[in-house]
Amino acid sequence: MSVRNLTTDQLSLVEFKNRVVDPHNVLANNWTDSTSVCNWLGVSCGVKHERVTSLNLPNMSLTGTIPPQLGNLSFLVYLDLGSNNFHGYLPEEMGKLRRLRVIELSFNSLHGGIPSWLGKLHKVEELRMENNSFTGTVPQTLANMFNLEILNLGFNQLSGQIPSSFFNISSLKQIGLYGNSLSGSLPDDMCVHLPKLEVKFQRKLVILLVWR
Repeated sequence: MSVRNLTTDQLSLVEFKNRVVDPHNVLANNWTDSTSVCNWLGVSCGVKHERVTSLNLPNMSLTGTIPPQLGNLSFLVYLDLGSNNFHGYLPEEMGKLRRLRVIELSFNSLHGGIPSWLGKLHKVEELRMENNSFTGTVPQTLANMFNLEILNLGFNQLSGQIPSSFFNISSLKQIGLYGNSLSGSLPDDMCVHLPKLEVKFQRKLVILLVWR
């Protein structure tokens, strides 16, 4: 393992720790220089390269912004910061995390638009960002996430048309767009192309479709 790589991952996580208010001192007590970053609470590393592959910190009452240095965790596969108090914008540097398969950011206070760069993360299978304060439209580029199985953007402040291109993602099993001000229609051939899809919109559309 390269010392430089370890330092990159460790420095990125130290910057993350420095950006958050940690009321229970969970990170302060566990993320210490005397312990390998791979043994830090909520952190997992791959066996082969010993690089950080998972950051799993849900329900820890963490408050703060997500630092751009998180984008330096180039081997990251799993990211769960759900049910905390993160606010601010998602840093564009996260668009470099091309190995990501799961992004769980639900139940925070993140705001701004849904970033178009998410469409660069082609390996993502689950994107959960419900119950935040995202505004604007849903970017068409999300349709480039062609391995996506679960997409949940419910209970934000999104508006405009539902991109019809979503229904071309053959891997999709669930779309959650409820609790927004979105409009649009479902394609006639949706049942053919998306046989496992469950669709949850909002009261306006009153639609719940499930195929098994």
